[in-house]
Amino acid sequence: MNYIKSQRSGSIMYLVVFLFSIITLSVYVLNVNKVYYQDMKTSIIYMMLGALLTILISNIIPQTNQSPVYRIISDIARILTPILIVWAGVTFISMRVESFGYIFGSNLEMGNEAAFDAGQQAIVGIVLFIVTWILSIIASFLKIGKK
Repeated sequence: MNYIKSQRSGSIMYLVVFLFSIITLSVYVLNVNKVYYQDMKTSIIYMMLGALLTILISNIIPQTNQSPVYRIISDIARILTPILIVWAGVTFISMRVESFGYIFGSNLEMGNEAAFDAGQQAIVGIVLFIVTWILSIIASFLKIGKK
């Protein structure tokens, strides 16, 4: 608990972004394994894992080393985090846009509970991606490290 109290707001925000990223990735994996979809793109998983790695890099380096080179690496990681999350989210949205038309806007999937369940879960995933995007962008502007 003392560790969290001694951190700046950016470090705490990145912890929140890290948790949201794990939740978002989990919802993505659950959604692409639904009976209706089954269309996993490993690139989204790699982008989200890259975002998790850049979050760790941007938070660990300021705790351990204050040299200018390491600060530059930390800053680059802070820039890459929202880029990777946005890229993964846009890719996921592009995978689902057409299916939303079939599921919610036509009679083709009328009465197909698996389709409606998968569509609703995809909407939850998109909302989580958007919240994670916003939080990661806010976190990138806050100071990180120890107080």
